[in-house]
Amino acid sequence: MAGPEMSQTVYAAAGHDRENTAVPSDRVPANLAKAVAGVTFGNMVEWFDFAIYSSMSGIMAEVFFPASNKLSQLVAVYAAFAAGFLIRPLGGFLFGPIGDRYGRRTALVASISLMSIATLCISVIPGYRSVGIWAPVLLVAMRLLQGLSTGGEYGGSCIFIAEYSPDNKRTYLTSWLEFGNTTGFLIGGLMVSGVTYCLGWERMLAWGWRVPFVLAGMMGVIALYIRMNVEETPVFRHMQEEKSHKPGKDQTIWTMLTQEWPNLLRSAGLVATFNVTYYIVLGYTPTYLANIAGYSPAFCSNLSLAISLSLLVFIPCFGWMGDYISRKKMLVMGCLCIGGGAVPAFLAFQAHSGLPVIGACMAVLVTGMLCFHGTMPSTLPSLFGSTVRYTCLAVSYNISVSLLGGTAPLVNTWLIARTQYALVPAWYLVASAIVGLIALWGLRDRTGQPMPA
Repeated sequence: MAGPEMSQTVYAAAGHDRENTAVPSDRVPANLAKAVAGVTFGNMVEWFDFAIYSSMSGIMAEVFFPASNKLSQLVAVYAAFAAGFLIRPLGGFLFGPIGDRYGRRTALVASISLMSIATLCISVIPGYRSVGIWAPVLLVAMRLLQGLSTGGEYGGSCIFIAEYSPDNKRTYLTSWLEFGNTTGFLIGGLMVSGVTYCLGWERMLAWGWRVPFVLAGMMGVIALYIRMNVEETPVFRHMQEEKSHKPGKDQTIWTMLTQEWPNLLRSAGLVATFNVTYYIVLGYTPTYLANIAGYSPAFCSNLSLAISLSLLVFIPCFGWMGDYISRKKMLVMGCLCIGGGAVPAFLAFQAHSGLPVIGACMAVLVTGMLCFHGTMPSTLPSLFGSTVRYTCLAVSYNISVSLLGGTAPLVNTWLIARTQYALVPAWYLVASAIVGLIALWGLRDRTGQPMPA
């Protein structure tokens, strides 16, 4: 693998050499840790916001939607959740050009600002019993703003850390972004559980559900301050220097799509596999176990907590392994774990198998998730050249998430309700693993190599 010196080569002629995208050696040691920590915390706040909504799905359903039956309310609240994902491509088209033209940091500051405003607004929306249909309308509107902001968040965060990182440590350092995501999701869930325990169900329905959203908005203000005090990436600073010496026209979206379409499709396929796995295994499985398979709420909560803690412990390890073994091999292994382990796991759920059997099945699925979490944040930015990197990743990532990832809980709930076939989530995971293997076919593995210029 390439050593740190490859990353610290000065950018001579980088504007025409797609293999030379190193960072100046005098900037990396001073700013790398700050960049990783600052962006990771901001991304953690974004996913904290999403976690509290997901964790309070039952409460949100009763507060914002008319009572008919539990399944209808659950579908409605997941539909509002999915609405935020459906608008994410628009966020990609909005924040992508900002990140490529005005700076990675500028786009990330804008995204966290919008997310924080929308989250605080959710905390003050009246319930359905107070304003009727306007309650779910306002909730969906704020979810759309959250989705718009997230359209520029994840890809921009990956790019920011990747462009700061030495070539031989890029996979490991970018994996901390997923550590931050999982931390935000875990803390959000724990906060909801703690507030619910302290206040009780009735008070949570009356006003307690607002508390986590207020705290999330306050955390967003802190994240905004941190991001405003992190320097722009060396890659973008060099792009600006090159542009001042050799001014030219920015690429249009259409030109970018026609030139980058093979890697746009590859990125979308990998993102689909990554996100379907994440939202089904971690986000949807506890709800499935409680509402479909009939497990106790305590068992479902403990399983979700165990998965989250496993991710926290092992994500950096799998990131390190990605630099050592290679990202592509890790991603292939992840697809095989998900594709091979999904059906046995959900059969074990249905049969109410013993804890050792369920634990073994979930370990296989979590291993697949870890392969994705550890390597995907460095793989995706390395698909594109620096001048179009933010736009390409934002567009491909968010279109894929909107169509397949974020809608997975809603689609699976609806399909189970229509077909009465309880293995729908398992085959959904198998299909996503096949998509991932197809996307990996022909992928150039850039582990330990410079990112394209």
